[in-house]
Amino acid sequence: MTTLHGLTYLRVSTDRQKLIGISLPTQQERCLAHLMAQGYTVDLKKDIYIDSETALNNMDRPALMDLLNRCKEDRDVGAVVVYDVSRLARDRIDFALIKQALRKVGITLLSATEPINDTPEGQMLEGVLSTVAEFFSKQSGRKVEAAMRHKAQTGGWPNLAPYGYINRKEKLLDGRIRAWIEPRPEEERWVQRAFKLFSSGQHSVKVLTKILNSEGFRVRHVRNRMTTVLHHSQLERLLRNKIYIGVVQWGGVINENGNHKPLIDPDLFYRVQDMLLMRSGSTTRVRRYRTLFKGISFCGECGSAMTIDVKEVGPIHSIRYLRCRKIQQGKSLSCSQRYFDEQTYIEQLERCLARIELPPSTVDILRERLNKVSGEENYVYEKLRTSLLREREAVERRQQRLLVRSLEDDPHDATARVLYERVRSELTQEHSRLTGEISRLKIRLDKIVQILKMALEIAGSCSRAFLAAKDPDYRGLLAQVIFKHLAFKDGELADLLLTDPFRLFHRWTGEKALKSLSDLALSCAHNRALVDGCKKRPGQHTSLSTIRRDLFQVEKSLDPKLAADIESCYLELYGRGLLRSSPLHFNNDSS
Repeated sequence: MTTLHGLTYLRVSTDRQKLIGISLPTQQERCLAHLMAQGYTVDLKKDIYIDSETALNNMDRPALMDLLNRCKEDRDVGAVVVYDVSRLARDRIDFALIKQALRKVGITLLSATEPINDTPEGQMLEGVLSTVAEFFSKQSGRKVEAAMRHKAQTGGWPNLAPYGYINRKEKLLDGRIRAWIEPRPEEERWVQRAFKLFSSGQHSVKVLTKILNSEGFRVRHVRNRMTTVLHHSQLERLLRNKIYIGVVQWGGVINENGNHKPLIDPDLFYRVQDMLLMRSGSTTRVRRYRTLFKGISFCGECGSAMTIDVKEVGPIHSIRYLRCRKIQQGKSLSCSQRYFDEQTYIEQLERCLARIELPPSTVDILRERLNKVSGEENYVYEKLRTSLLREREAVERRQQRLLVRSLEDDPHDATARVLYERVRSELTQEHSRLTGEISRLKIRLDKIVQILKMALEIAGSCSRAFLAAKDPDYRGLLAQVIFKHLAFKDGELADLLLTDPFRLFHRWTGEKALKSLSDLALSCAHNRALVDGCKKRPGQHTSLSTIRRDLFQVEKSLDPKLAADIESCYLELYGRGLLRSSPLHFNNDSS
């Protein structure tokens, strides 16, 4: 009679386990002794299967897969032995699937340290042990996750170092392990190169990917990924990762003050974010028709967005119509508005821009005032900083009250503990956010003043620039920079709203804030003819204190996409020679 083979499956999930009581040699010795005691033969070269690391999927282990495949094909295998049930699987369902697969081919599962067998008692014990293994696995995972979350909250990076960094660790005198990340020189230069090239505004993400690959971009080798070529999706994730400015984002935790060394200047990083936001989707969506009113035009009757249609009237002639979509939030609406020629609306927009454009004298006055505010920047900076500090102090007081309340609550009340942990986590994140805002405030304020200066130059040239350009994309960019909302009804421009910078410019010159076409008459410069017989306001300019207060509000509300559009529009005007004044000199690469 042929003696059946017994296969041995061994596994350790961490490097530390290799050094303690359930190391591989310990497991192997007990398993081999158990097989021999059961009468099975073992070939030390072929019958031992070892997995030395944990997979993300409990079943996705190379040696385990090899063992199961052999069990299906080799009829000389009679048993599989493990050190204990937890070595085979830490999930009850996975354990049951493996046990069923072995049973189908007539193979017995043995444990070297546990009395499991096919008797009712053995099967019950087997079920209990697999459940206990799953419990300890999940409990251990929860402890690990809590430790990683704590590390992120204290500014450390709890996982594999992102591109540009390398993991480091050392053993302290008290036996604890200190782990951190630090820049990896051969990758750091590629991160900085990517941000610098993209911030120039000359390359899309896909084009930049090709450039970096041609320059020999060093792709990090990752297990189960054989490619050595950078993909544009990887590059976009890299450009969006806040780890490079010292921010730790992990598992819902946001810590603005990471312990690692930043690789990128925050001003450069946020300029890149603005450009990515401005260009989002442009490489994947193909539009059939383009209109300069996209995103800012709405129906004056039902409020639906307007869209463009084209009617072919000959082999080379067509008419473009702007029409109401008659739909909001996925629901159809009843609306009596008809189609109207897009050119009719463009002509009305040209007349509006002629009234909105600021004269050179006004631009000079406002530029001087912005420069003065910028020169007295510490006043504004301290005001904003004081406001943020008050917010942070309020959060700290709420944290203290929450702690006192938790001490008064019943420690066995699970609902109260869950609520406490949720509120505590939210307050911790808010505290981290405000701390980061305070540290980044000066840079953000510099950027706002710079954007307002650019917008001022556009305000002094917008009408001439619109008339000089025929490109619908460029005209559309100019319209979106100036107008927040345009309402059309019965073929007429019925209402409008300006974006914040342009609304403020007119307010700073002593004009009434623009909200509708009836207010538009008051936006005329004082040396121009009146519109519709409206009386002009006194030619007084706003005080510096008002400008400072408005600057505080703009700092909070300015949309990053609008800021990016203003910067792009300014560069277009400068490149086309349409600025009345000499070029501005900004302290960044984009100028």
